[in-house]
Amino acid sequence: MKKQQKQHIAELANQYGRQVFATAYRIVGDSYHAEDITQEVYMKLFKKTPKAFDNVKNWAAYLTTMATSASLDLLRKHHRLSEQSFSDEEFTGNVMPLSSSSEPTPEKQFALTQDIQQLRDALTKLSEQEAKVFVLRFVEELSYDDIAEQLSLTSGNVGIILNRTRQKLARLLSHSQNTGEKHETYS
Repeated sequence: MKKQQKQHIAELANQYGRQVFATAYRIVGDSYHAEDITQEVYMKLFKKTPKAFDNVKNWAAYLTTMATSASLDLLRKHHRLSEQSFSDEEFTGNVMPLSSSSEPTPEKQFALTQDIQQLRDALTKLSEQEAKVFVLRFVEELSYDDIAEQLSLTSGNVGIILNRTRQKLARLLSHSQNTGEKHETYS
């Protein structure tokens, strides 16, 4: 590997490292796993050819997509290893509140944690493409065009996949609430 490429990766890590970590953290909800995913993303860059580097037009979107993919892979791995997407003791208390204006009550925090766990579990039941498109759009807030570019799709296909994925998630989440105890939704 050329010294210039190593330097470019170091610059990318410096510029986008926090963004990659934040993406992973929002998906897996655990800082240790998010750190591992961040390292994994940058280690994968060392295996890329110089030509692959030249083909990247939007490094922020590219690295976010890599972090999303690695995070979803981790969710699936944990889901396969247990009936739950993650054990309670591994991820309890790592959920950021939706609103910073006031601290959530313990009941609201528990309900939020339950909702996030159900969403993570539902994401493992989607196809890889559906999960990536959903997370890139609604968690990372990438545009349809950026998602299309990163996943080699058209913007129209992104919209179709998002529509189908939302419907599938609605079914999965309503099924999980119907099989368990329903809790209040907080805003």
